[in-house]
Amino acid sequence: MPDPARWPTRPPPEPFVLPSQRRSEEAYRAQLRKPPTRSGSTNSATVMGAVAIVGIAAVIGGAYLLDRPSKPETVTASCVREERNGARTVVADSQCSGTGSGGSYSKTSTTWPQYRYYYGGNAQLGQAPTGGSTIKPSNVEIKTKSGTVIQRGGLGRGGGGSGS
Repeated sequence: MPDPARWPTRPPPEPFVLPSQRRSEEAYRAQLRKPPTRSGSTNSATVMGAVAIVGIAAVIGGAYLLDRPSKPETVTASCVREERNGARTVVADSQCSGTGSGGSYSKTSTTWPQYRYYYGGNAQLGQAPTGGSTIKPSNVEIKTKSGTVIQRGGLGRGGGGSGS
């Protein structure tokens, strides 16, 4: 018998493929032969998403600006004398002049009486202040009863003070 290694070889038969399958397979192979696209390319969905986010931010910013008062709120500051026992009495504004934070007040000071500003409320000269606070408010314009501006208010202006 002749040697099988010497027999002529032929390729295996191709499986039966429908014409519609052949077209999709050819399209798939053509797609594989195309050079890869850039990974950073933008598609329309990405661009539309970015535009939507920017639009929403603009609407929110516009609503904030429309809601903001055109003139900052004004708070009246009254100079008060504070005794060691905590009693407060409204005195002349000149006693607190010289510093923006209000007189010679210090938490650790041993000198009494101390002078400081009292913000808002009802403060009549010679009486104890009521309804306000010794904590300096922020984002408002603070004026003394004599009209001196201690702090200019508004967004991005003026610094907040330290309270007691």
